[in-house]
Amino acid sequence: MDIETTALEPLRRAIGSGESVIAVHYACESFLTAKDHPPAIASCAIYDLNSGEIIGFGRADCPPETDPVDCELAILRRVFGELSTRQESHVLHWNMDRPEFGFDALLKRWRYLTTDDPAFVAPRLRYDVDGLFDAKFGENYAPHGKLESMARLNGMDIRSFRSGKEEAEAFEAKDWALLARSSASKASIIGELTRRLLDGSAKTAVSAGQVDFAGSRLDAVRTVLAISERFLLVQRSLSKHPHGGDPVKFETEYDDQFLLRALLVQFFDDVRDEEYTPSYAGSNSRVDFVLPDFGLAIELKHTREGLRDGDLGAELLIDRERYQQHIDVTHLLVIVFDHDGILRNPRGLESDLQREHSQPGLTVTVRILDR
Repeated sequence: MDIETTALEPLRRAIGSGESVIAVHYACESFLTAKDHPPAIASCAIYDLNSGEIIGFGRADCPPETDPVDCELAILRRVFGELSTRQESHVLHWNMDRPEFGFDALLKRWRYLTTDDPAFVAPRLRYDVDGLFDAKFGENYAPHGKLESMARLNGMDIRSFRSGKEEAEAFEAKDWALLARSSASKASIIGELTRRLLDGSAKTAVSAGQVDFAGSRLDAVRTVLAISERFLLVQRSLSKHPHGGDPVKFETEYDDQFLLRALLVQFFDDVRDEEYTPSYAGSNSRVDFVLPDFGLAIELKHTREGLRDGDLGAELLIDRERYQQHIDVTHLLVIVFDHDGILRNPRGLESDLQREHSQPGLTVTVRILDR
């Protein structure tokens, strides 16, 4: 059974019918520090997707004179108690299915501190949101540090978000308030990313959301790529008039831009031209397109004699720096026309350029059309 049947549709129905859907996340001691014991717990947060409420439990709640073990046990009791009342809830999490981090790890920590088993059974309807995105879009759906990358790609508030390394440093510094805020931030981000995944608006490294067309929902990036892949066929069709009329001629890059815009507006309501004269373009201004509804910028490039693979990378570096300052763009799609086969290794170059130029907050997709 596919991910739609096993997870996404049940979650859509649950949210649509008002069933309880929550996101859970917690902060703990560094795994590198906790070599001979289960990592100590600093804070936990539960985000309710229906109400938008965040419930937090953390060491920051304990009076300063509280024994650290007693404080941690109080946190775990509250976490177990809250989750025990939500046995039928749909529980969202981010990689909390690992031995060292997750529901089992919380139980292990309790046993380590008390030598007893808690009266707690983890909710049965659990969904790893990282796994859902992986199954839907592939393992490269976001750059490393995927939760932060996804939050940036989707324009979410990350002011209180801290990376795993930063949380480990905060634990050593006993900055419990910072860890509580980070846990709450991550729980809400997990919940809202799930909501966007379900309604088709989530942006990833390979997708900028979905567009409605002819009663279906189409992936925006894949739609633009499909248009590009058939671009030469459309040009050839227009170059021959069936009734003796004047054919459409495509002689310059501006002609290609003109046609691409006409093809884009069939699918996208808001297509904006953006003129720019980069340092490498001499006197020839280039027109890019921005689809603000999807945070997507589309750039056309044409190979030419003397253009080396490294030159293309240098041009892309300039473009990336420009679009990182563009508040409406989170995904740059670069379409390279190489119908004369000038580039030596197009598939390898695509992968290298995407890997080297994608950054948190700006995904770069490169497609070289060499046939």
